Amino acid sequence: MKKISLIISTALLALIFSPDRAFCMSGKEIVEKSEKAIRGNTAYSEISITIKTSRWERTIELKSWDDRIRKRSFSEITAPAKDKGNWFLLVKKDMHQYNPKTARTIKISPSMMLQDWMGSDFTNDDIVKESSMVEDYNHVLEGKEKVEGQDCYRVRMDPKKGAAVVWGKILYFARVGDCLPVKQEYYSERGDLKKVMVCSVFKKMGDRIIPTRYKMQSIKTPDKFTMMEIRHADFNLHIDPSKFSLKSLEKGF
Repeated sequence: MKKISLIISTALLALIFSPDRAFCMSGKEIVEKSEKAIRGNTAYSEISITIKTSRWERTIELKSWDDRIRKRSFSEITAPAKDKGNWFLLVKKDMHQYNPKTARTIKISPSMMLQDWMGSDFTNDDIVKESSMVEDYNHVLEGKEKVEGQDCYRVRMDPKKGAAVVWGKILYFARVGDCLPVKQEYYSERGDLKKVMVCSVFKKMGDRIIPTRYKMQSIKTPDKFTMMEIRHADFNLHIDPSKFSLKSLEKGF
């Protein structure tokens, strides 16, 4: 009888002090709070993306409209002149690009979502957020860790079975105080670290504090990185649903 009681007590302690139960929030709740904080239900932003190597530098300016609830987004490149007028539309899982030079709209296939966006270290998936950090992954809170000088939660994200995602695993680091993202590590299905994104320069944009600088670096190209900076952002504003259509893609948002 004592042995049975000991086994039950041990099992209860293991449950109570499991990684997720040892904290006020679960791994999923941390990532969900983080993603909602930086994106809101809807958002409009003006962004600068600079690609740097040891030999050259290139900057792309764009505007972006995002409807997180309905899984729709629209991005418009405004500079440089040679890329101006390229538009990107995402409606749920379907992504299209309009090229003003050819006056054609093409559909981006799922296999192309992992490709570099405009030669940067960000992928098509990173820009339009086709995959969901909350819905497409299982989350395990592994503990706390000092990252970039800040106390952070460490959440391991493993893709759900059948989820249309491009990564085999993501390690998500979020600030303990407000769950804002600090760092993300992206791994292949074989477990190889492929790229790292560091979030910094936390500023007030609209009605909230968010990281405004995102540095993405691929492991295979140590002499190259991409810096994305948010110049302006507004959240939870009304966006006409009809704007997220192929018609708008060809005529502009």
